[in-house]
Amino acid sequence: MLNDILVHLPVDRPAESLIDCAISVAKLFDAHLDGIACAYQPINPAIVVGASAAYFADATQYNTDLDLAAQRLDQFEIAVRSSGLLHGGRTLCDSPALANQTLSEISRLYDLSIVAQADRARPSHHDALPEAVLFNSGQPMLLMPYIHTGPLKLDRVLICWDGSRPAARAVRDATPFLHKAAQIEIVAINEDDDVPEELSSDALVAHLARHDLAASANKFACEPANIHSAILSLAADTSADLLVMGGYGHSRIREFVLGGVTRGMFKSLTVPALMSH
Repeated sequence: MLNDILVHLPVDRPAESLIDCAISVAKLFDAHLDGIACAYQPINPAIVVGASAAYFADATQYNTDLDLAAQRLDQFEIAVRSSGLLHGGRTLCDSPALANQTLSEISRLYDLSIVAQADRARPSHHDALPEAVLFNSGQPMLLMPYIHTGPLKLDRVLICWDGSRPAARAVRDATPFLHKAAQIEIVAINEDDDVPEELSSDALVAHLARHDLAASANKFACEPANIHSAILSLAADTSADLLVMGGYGHSRIREFVLGGVTRGMFKSLTVPALMSH
């Protein structure tokens, strides 16, 4: 079960849909719901040694302040109070890199973090948060498309399966959602070439059946560069309400480099996605 959930509230764009969705998820599991709103602190030009005016302007153009964060938190608290859920809230203020690191660390002591997808039409320091939470929290993340409205539905859940460790972790983390789903479908792409029989989608169907979860498998081939588009097309064709998938990346010095499918999902997501690394 999910006992405590954290929703990361963007302060520089509307958050009503994200708040509504977070409340609906908390109600599904009768979970405690906390909200956190982050103000991204201006960078002190005195410490940006040798930086040009253009560099400084670029680094600070998406800064937000504590007043905006407090307003967003007030909005959250008013909405969640009327739901009757146990809840809490806080604000945070720091430079963008340190703030997103701290937010991901705070997420470690929650069963689930809910994060808004970046909107490329509205760039923000918040855009780096999904990646930070996915790779640094050690917990599952529910990534909500910026176009999503209304509560989270679970009529049809689509599991993206490739036999990998992140995919297996995502299935495990999604178990509470799967038990509430009306239908579960597994999508396996290029399985014949990449996945041994003991880790196949048919093996996953059998594993889920032992947990009283009925699922069907959908297998097809696709060019590697088009996998994320193929998954989203299938999700649209089948009216999927939730994707379950592993988040892929590898460490390069001090940053994570996203895998191609994960990067594509971060950019093009149209369906809520529960992701684990």
